[in-house]
Parts: sequence; structure tokens; C-alpha cells
Amino acid sequence: MVKVRELFRDTESTEFIIVTIPTVMAISESARLHSSLQKESVPVRRLIVNQVLPPSSSDCKFCAIKRKDQARALDMIKSDPELMGLNIMQAPLVDMEIRGVPALKFLGDIVWK
Repeated sequence: MVKVRELFRDTESTEFIIVTIPTVMAISESARLHSSLQKESVPVRRLIVNQVLPPSSSDCKFCAIKRKDQARALDMIKSDPELMGLNIMQAPLVDMEIRGVPALKFLGDIVWK
């Protein structure tokens, strides 16, 4: 356990990135996780928000409501003292399950562009 703790604290070899989804509950959990990691001296510089709905000119009612909820959750990040200092990156909701190396590369190319 000591070696894992040392590895998480070593910024030369490891970067701990919190990944969440744009819901109020998930953002709150991410804030608590960040607080716990800080107490353990684990540096965190980035937060990836996954499954963000892309903008659309023709919204169905469900999509419009979902997008509004997501916007509220994303605004919550900007005002949360635990998360506001992190580099926020967004990953869009895609029409396939991300499994396997090719799919991970596809999503990684979008997120890390």
C-alpha cells in the first residue's frame, strides 16, 4: 500500500485524473474524491467530464431537459471550491459503447486534441 501511495504522489510518473459525468450527484462525489486525495497529498490537476451532450439545432424535449441538467452540473464545477481550480476537459456522449483499444483511441483523440 505504501508503494501505491508513493506512486500516486509522484508527479514525474503518475497523473491522477478524476473522471465524472455531468450530474449533480456525480460532481458532488468528484468534489469529495478531490478533497480526500488532497488529504493524502495526491496531486490532481485535471477533471474529465464524460458523456456531455453535444450542441444540437434540433432538440427533442428529452435532450433539451438533459442538456439543461448537464449545464447546471457543469456550472456547479465552476463554483465548487474543490473543483474550480482543476483543468476541466469534456468528452462528448457518443453513439457507441467505448470498449477496446480502437474505441479508446477514438475517444482519446477527441478529449486530448
